[in-house]
Amino acid sequence: MLTRPGPQPALGESLPPSCDKLFDRIGVRHAIETAGFLQATGNTVRWGTGEERVEQFGGGRYGYQVGRDVFDRTLLDQAASAGAVVRGNAVVREVRRDRSGDGPAAVTYDEGDESHEMTAGWLLDCTGRAGLVARQGMRRAEPGGRTMALAGIWERAGSWAIEDQTHTLVESYEDGWAWSVPVSLRRRFVTAMVDPSLTVVGNRQGLAATYHTELGRTTSLQRLVAGAQLIEPLFARDASSYAAVRTGERGLLLVGDAASFVDPLSSYGVKKALASAWLAAVVTHSCLSSPALLEPALALYDSRERAMYDGMRTRLTVFAREALTTHAAGKNFWLDRVDPDESASADEPDLAVLRSDPDVLHALQELKQRSSINLRETPALRRVQKAIVRGNVIMLEEHLAVPSFEWGIRFIRSVDLVTIVALAREHDQVPDLFDAYNRSAPPAPLPDFLGALSVLVGKGMLAFA
Repeated sequence: MLTRPGPQPALGESLPPSCDKLFDRIGVRHAIETAGFLQATGNTVRWGTGEERVEQFGGGRYGYQVGRDVFDRTLLDQAASAGAVVRGNAVVREVRRDRSGDGPAAVTYDEGDESHEMTAGWLLDCTGRAGLVARQGMRRAEPGGRTMALAGIWERAGSWAIEDQTHTLVESYEDGWAWSVPVSLRRRFVTAMVDPSLTVVGNRQGLAATYHTELGRTTSLQRLVAGAQLIEPLFARDASSYAAVRTGERGLLLVGDAASFVDPLSSYGVKKALASAWLAAVVTHSCLSSPALLEPALALYDSRERAMYDGMRTRLTVFAREALTTHAAGKNFWLDRVDPDESASADEPDLAVLRSDPDVLHALQELKQRSSINLRETPALRRVQKAIVRGNVIMLEEHLAVPSFEWGIRFIRSVDLVTIVALAREHDQVPDLFDAYNRSAPPAPLPDFLGALSVLVGKGMLAFA
């Protein structure tokens, strides 16, 4: 690992409770839980309508509010403990790659006053927005407005003007939006997100004037900082969106923000980077262990990366539309953030669309009304081999393909469609089929099972005999 300390001041970030699965998978849950990060119970939001609402995570779950420098150092220590060789003050100067992918990459880097060169069969570009390798023709800026984050670090001795002191606070206004993340009960990051083509940021002195003006256009954030003290100089960071033209090739993967970045409205940016890093490790390990998996593994990585990116773009569009209905004067800012192409990723089923699909709804009614289901495979059903992650390796496994899912599909909400099809002929009652499925695969909730079975019937993979 060639790395160096991140930019200062380091930003505060929110990690949702769903990150716990990733922490468990990579074995760092205990380190995160004992690092002293503030535990958050949810978010407080003033968006679009102007009414402030409190959104709890639910189920007693909590996320974490972290300073990125401490969080990154915690993960780096875990990597070193796991056996990674870490060069912690390395400045990479050049990467030379054989474009055929047959030869190793050569990396030149400085460490202190000394220059070094090393070679590697696989190179993972985890350099974020800098995109050391990614910027060499592998990614593009997204259409729409640019975004600049104007950030300040505030402290106060008493309570903040927010119902739950652990919450992230998010607010939209006419020409931007603002958020605040606490990293302790005393300290908060407060950031305004603006379009520099619409809001003049200026030099350091101009930055301060713009920052305070933007906070003055908010309601909740302005009340939050009243009486608090700025403890560091204000700073600005580019937060414009971009996406990869291709996320990987033989010997190279773009990981996390090196591959893509979406305006951080969803608070899932760090989770996306963690998921990307885990999958990149799985792909690299699998390709080193089984070179024949190279093409399907790269295809899987690309489809997963694009699905995560598309999902975040869709969420951004939803939030922008909500803001647009209220902030008419900020029309240009919010219109630029509405993605005209809201279609789902080609490799991922859109569950919201499936829930309202007439064929799927009709199939669900048929399943409920019939005294026996007596299901059989249709002539249209094909079986294709596609890459899938099992544990920490990639394997080729059977997927189901019909015209509606030409690329092949295996799971819907973690319900295994291949297993249902294999069992369907043996059971003519839904409860019996459900019980058989739960004995043959990881148990699924009945609503998820019925939804998957309805898709199988509605989309022509199974039919009533």
